[in-house]
Amino acid sequence: MALISRQTYEMFLRPTLADRNGWALFCSTPRGFNYFEQLYRYGQDPKFEEWESWQVPSWESPFFKDDVEQLKRTMTHETFLQELGAEFTSFAGKVYPFDRFRQVKEYLKYDPTLPTYIGIDFGFRASCAVVLQCKNYPDGLSDIYQIDEVYLENTKTEDLAKIIHQLPYPVTAYFGDPAGAGTNLHTGISDFALFKQQFGIHVRFKRDKTTRNVVNSVSHVRRWFEDGNGEPHFFVAKRCKKSIQSYENYRYPAHREDQTLKEVPLKDGRNDHIADALRFAICNLFPIQSRTAGVIDW
Repeated sequence: MALISRQTYEMFLRPTLADRNGWALFCSTPRGFNYFEQLYRYGQDPKFEEWESWQVPSWESPFFKDDVEQLKRTMTHETFLQELGAEFTSFAGKVYPFDRFRQVKEYLKYDPTLPTYIGIDFGFRASCAVVLQCKNYPDGLSDIYQIDEVYLENTKTEDLAKIIHQLPYPVTAYFGDPAGAGTNLHTGISDFALFKQQFGIHVRFKRDKTTRNVVNSVSHVRRWFEDGNGEPHFFVAKRCKKSIQSYENYRYPAHREDQTLKEVPLKDGRNDHIADALRFAICNLFPIQSRTAGVIDW
């Protein structure tokens, strides 16, 4: 029911109940504060005597066999509450629950015992890259550390490639936007091809629909900012000032009360580029279908 519009209910479903004094049962997992949430509130309001509503978390079902604590460690807080707790929650406002007091580390630096990865976002107005290191654990999410950043404005792809090539880290893999495989009008070749031809950098990416879906991939990345227990698994070096600013200000578009809430983040040209670079890296390193990094399947 959470995916059925108000118009569908009021124009087509509700009239069919009138001629036979009928009734209807609406079953659904919540999806934000939409019309389904309003119908649920009718059942909680004594003024609507003909309405009743119930809210039951998944773990109260006799068929539920999963480990709740494990799910909390591997799902985002909002997703856990919505999909398993049957709670109405919103993805409005800030995209990532970034807390600089817990996630910004003053002395975070390169660790030679950990693999290093770089996420890249191309663009003339703003081009950027994030340098990440990962520490895997056999149970639960891996910890991700951002140790460096590159942020350029009004620049060319080759300038970005040159700076990334000069970074003083032994890089295990580079990841980028699948759009980078398309032909660049300025160079006549793709951004990926330019990186490969001029600097020997092979930029990897995933083409599957699940990964390329912004809503899915943002939700996937959010779990590293805050898992179901409210604990962060993503940390940033204090010197990455542009990244910190982006994670704090990356937001969903404002919406009016009569509009459906859109879960696609705002492309404001300021905070989205670094957030995209991070998303490309995490969604390639940790495929949405998997929660363990280690094997890169190319």
